[in-house]
Amino acid sequence: MGLTVEEIRDRAERFRAAVIEEMLEGRSGRKPWPELTPLFATQTVLAWTATSPTIERELAGASGERERRLRRLLGWAAEHQVRSDVAALDDEFAMWSATASIELDGRRVPVRQLGSMIETAADRDERRRLASHRAGAFEEIAPLQLDRLNLWRTSAEELGYGRYREAVQRLSGLNLAFLAREARHLLDRTEEIYRAELERQLRRHVAIGVEEAEDHDVARLGRMDWLSVPCEEGAILDTVRADLAEGGIELEEGGRVDLQVEPFPGPGMRPACAPVRVPGRVVLFVTPTSTPRACRRLLREIGRALHWSRTDPSLPLEYRAIGDVSVAEAQGFLFSNLALSSAWVEENRGLGGETLAEYLRLAALLDLYETRRVAGRLLFDLELCESDRPGTLGARWAELMTGATGIGHDPRRYLERLGQRFGAARELRGRMLGALLERELRERHGEAWYRTTGAGDLLREWWSGGLSRDAGELAELLGAPGLDAAPLVRAARERLA
Repeated sequence: MGLTVEEIRDRAERFRAAVIEEMLEGRSGRKPWPELTPLFATQTVLAWTATSPTIERELAGASGERERRLRRLLGWAAEHQVRSDVAALDDEFAMWSATASIELDGRRVPVRQLGSMIETAADRDERRRLASHRAGAFEEIAPLQLDRLNLWRTSAEELGYGRYREAVQRLSGLNLAFLAREARHLLDRTEEIYRAELERQLRRHVAIGVEEAEDHDVARLGRMDWLSVPCEEGAILDTVRADLAEGGIELEEGGRVDLQVEPFPGPGMRPACAPVRVPGRVVLFVTPTSTPRACRRLLREIGRALHWSRTDPSLPLEYRAIGDVSVAEAQGFLFSNLALSSAWVEENRGLGGETLAEYLRLAALLDLYETRRVAGRLLFDLELCESDRPGTLGARWAELMTGATGIGHDPRRYLERLGQRFGAARELRGRMLGALLERELRERHGEAWYRTTGAGDLLREWWSGGLSRDAGELAELLGAPGLDAAPLVRAARERLA
């Protein structure tokens, strides 16, 4: 006899925690890389052929909230099956990411260290050389990436919900066609102001124009070495703690947030939030920071940790942990946008006058660059998922990314972000909702909303709901007609006006 729905739900929660713990072990460097195949081998009872008939049978007679919960559980079961099918190849790629290295000036350099080396290289020729080495490494691993993609698509189509894109939409609730339209809208409506500011900043700080620029040049811009902005991780944590305390919020929430500060991370490690058991154990992994870009990464992970750790524990699993993760991403972007706030930067980063104004313009440009890059990735993901010849799309990726960002991209890197499985779609939704949340807080509580009790009350209300509402429903509750790119466009124009 198969599992009941309640048993599926219970096993799903425990297995989800085990997978996140394993991923955290690899990401933090406590293990060389995560290994998911052994974990999935223990859960054959959660195979799609065993779980889907039970859930679909219950769905046939369900309505209202019960139907909503069952559909989310069905989506989780489908994702579980695909991840199980691809686990061995995912492990192989994780091992490559952790161990791959290149020969550079007579020494072996880890591939995952090249990104930080590119950022720190002041000499443009050296940056280009390092960027070429990184692209070459991803070209070598492309056959494995294509095998992963093909297996994902095959596994998803075997679920019985249509081809890969259709299955993703039906099981996750993502309207990919609508998001693609909004991505194009975002690109069109911010094109002129983005290109003008990009040209100005490149001329000023890299001594080149847009027509010459490559993606490593923007990486260099992001360091802002000429501003000497203090961005140590301890100072950021202390600042956020103090701001939250004024709003009546404790960062660690009585131990729910397990703050793990790693003073000597491995190459390529970044801050991370791991919602192991929502809300009881949320790990906030903190690595040393020194640049404005790293500061924003840490703030984003803090925002995500606050959401997961404040979710109402009485909610069912489907409303705590396996709904629309764009809602949690939105909290991440809400807090990362503190680094774009004039009040927050002036109070906490020690900038003022013309230096503050210059920092804010460049930070706003870099944020818009990342947003436009996400839009370009989404448009490419849609083409990639339906292409009969995905191995030929490197030039198309470079074309779309250059069109979105205005700067050259090496086509050999077109499969670098493959592991996210429409992660760009969820990130774009998170950015859209984050912009709406920020506007609401600023209108109600002013630019320094982050240290007011009123904002603290509102944040706790949002967080307690977990994932019970999706990003579109939350947007409507905030008075918007729905979730679209308009708030992002408005914010970009205000910051770069």
